[in-house]
Amino acid sequence: MTGTPPVVGAARRRLVLTVVLLCFLPAAMDVTILTITVPTLAHELPASPTELLWAVDVYSLLMVALVLVSGPLGDRIGHKRLLLTGLVVFGAASALCAVAPGPRALIGARALLAVGASMIIPATLALIRQTFGDGRNHAVAIGAWSAVAAGASALGPVVGGFLLQHFWWGSIFLVNLPIVALAVPAVALLLRNEVESERQPWEVTSPLLSMVGFLGCAYAIIAFTHDGVGVAEVAVPAVLGPTALVLFVRRQRRLAHPMLDLSLFRLPGLRAGVVASVLPVLVMVGFELQLVQYLQIAEGRSAKAAALYLIPMPLAATVAGPAGGLVLSRIHRPRAGVPAGLLLAATGYALVASGAVVPLGLALIGFGHGLVQMVASNLIMATAPAAQAGAAAGIESVSYEAGAGLGIAVFGTITTVTYHLLRPPGTSASPLEAGASPETTRALTDAFHTTTWLAAALTLATIFLVTPTRTAKGPGTPDASKNASASSVRRVREKALRRAGDSRAGGGS
Repeated sequence: MTGTPPVVGAARRRLVLTVVLLCFLPAAMDVTILTITVPTLAHELPASPTELLWAVDVYSLLMVALVLVSGPLGDRIGHKRLLLTGLVVFGAASALCAVAPGPRALIGARALLAVGASMIIPATLALIRQTFGDGRNHAVAIGAWSAVAAGASALGPVVGGFLLQHFWWGSIFLVNLPIVALAVPAVALLLRNEVESERQPWEVTSPLLSMVGFLGCAYAIIAFTHDGVGVAEVAVPAVLGPTALVLFVRRQRRLAHPMLDLSLFRLPGLRAGVVASVLPVLVMVGFELQLVQYLQIAEGRSAKAAALYLIPMPLAATVAGPAGGLVLSRIHRPRAGVPAGLLLAATGYALVASGAVVPLGLALIGFGHGLVQMVASNLIMATAPAAQAGAAAGIESVSYEAGAGLGIAVFGTITTVTYHLLRPPGTSASPLEAGASPETTRALTDAFHTTTWLAAALTLATIFLVTPTRTAKGPGTPDASKNASASSVRRVREKALRRAGDSRAGGGS
């Protein structure tokens, strides 16, 4: 499938970018679109707090493992073919989610939705790299992709709120179908299917270890806060999860053809990009889930009113990528966007936590995270060698989804624990029922503000983690840093070339 594209040059690149972003939009939005329906699902499905949290979280957590398979798969079969397959699976899973008869069926359909999204997300990143190459055009394209990533995550609850006001809860999934229907023929007609020359071997142990690791950790975190859970039900996954992750990392270091190429982490730019992706996404997605529940349960707002309240976040996040990219490219300091964006977001969390100028706080959170995501995505994709675009896309996807999945589990647990400590004795232990009395409403309000102050603190702490330390080595330090970075790039590329040579010598697989 390598037909001639209908247009060429800059016009074709812009058209490719538009189609790629259209494909990516619903996959990114579905990370958070279900959050605003939690109070509705609790009554209409009906579902327990644990089932609701899994329905929201299983999408991101499964993708952490699945993109390890789908990213390199795109290098083997072509990213266009991977994208088309992902769109078809995503569309079918969306329909199944909409008609799910119960909470367990919804969780299963959301898991299938993750399968489709795990093909779409790395494929879109790799297609951008193939279309735009390196340099300024690639940075602008990644800025647009990051704007969609940040904007769609913030937009998810807004879209969900408006749909809930006029339709039933399943409509939040049916909205994906028209987008898929437009995207499939556009991808088939416009994009080329380019296959990498290497044929790396496959193995199932790595993604299984990753899946067990992240699901185990999340299960232990979620189960910890709910009544009727035995010690073993928390302890077993708490041990199994981290153990599986340690084994996963050891296996990737020893394999000749790892599913997650850890050698890429030798590149300082890529390491900084991963940290700047994981932690801010963890904070933002976790905060947003607590915010939409607080607005509906504690303040008694309708889904539509809560959606209107959130609008400053997606608007600011969508603007942040292109605007920030333009400013940073002109001052020739692209990495400055990370600490600047984190500082803006931390200020926004502080404003929301204090109850002062909340709309401005939400706008600062959206703009700050949008700016950070743009720089982080560009660092990851632009630092990796071109032949490993699929592997870099997998790392970017793992970073984003790991942050989102863990953020939902961690912040949900913190809010629940804080609510348990603050609620009056004899009242409901579930935050979903906190609106039943003024006392429990106040407890949930205080728990939400505590969680938001924590979001501000974690965001500030991330600044120190992503800012490189400077060693006093005199005037030669900058050159030494550049030489070290160039040396890291050479080592990674030499390793990739050796693997390609081994594959050709072995006749492929």
